[in-house]
This record gives sequence, structure tokens and C-alpha cells, in this order.
Amino acid sequence: MAALAEIISLFVIGPDAAFTAGLLIGTAISIIGFIILVQSGRHLLEQEKKAPVILGYVIRLVLYAVSFFICIRISLRSGAGCGFGFITVHFGIIVLYGIVYNFFKKKKNPLNDWTVPKKWNDLSVYDDEDENWR
Repeated sequence: MAALAEIISLFVIGPDAAFTAGLLIGTAISIIGFIILVQSGRHLLEQEKKAPVILGYVIRLVLYAVSFFICIRISLRSGAGCGFGFITVHFGIIVLYGIVYNFFKKKKNPLNDWTVPKKWNDLSVYDDEDENWR
């Protein structure tokens, strides 16, 4: 998606190194942010503590803010490129899972695979401790 944004920017604003640098920085920070998000979610599931999620959120927020501030200080086009870089990963996810899988169905959506029957627990085999609660 970043390459597509760069190609489109060549036609709209022409070759601009500041925009390209901002786009690369924004895309890299967005990828790093998703890695931090996955790791903090994994720690939440393993340790059942909220601190890694909050710390991961603060780290991601600081990364986004610092990188955007640096790009804005370089030039406004660099800041715009950084902003577009932040959303390239999100746009890629929307295109892949939202559009391709739902409208064209070239491949199955791995997040929504209901072809394999699920084995559900039969709740009638469990003793109900509160059977006579009335």
C-alpha cells in the first residue's frame, strides 16, 4: 500500500524526497505499532495483567507522536507522507480482509472459517450447583 501511495503521489505532487521519507517513516512506525500491539495482547493472554497493554499503548502513542512531530519539522509534505504511512497498514488490512475476501472470495477468509464444524461443550452434562435456588 505504501508503494501504491508513492506511485499516486508521483502523479499528484511529483517526485518529492520529503514526502517519500515521511511515507517510509510512517509505514515503518505503523508496522512497529502493530508488532507492539500483538506482543502486548499476547502478554495479556499469558499473564492476565493489564499493565503490558497499557504500556504498549503508551509506547505506540509516543512512537506515533514523535515520528509525526519529526516529519512535520522537516516539512509539511513529509508530515503528510507520515500521516499516509500511518494508515497504509490499516488500508492494506481493509483491502485484504474487507474487500477481496468479502466481494471477490478468491480465497477463504482465515478469520471467518466456519466450514469446519465446531465442537461445542454439552452443558447438560455439568451439575448445576444452583439447581434449587428458588
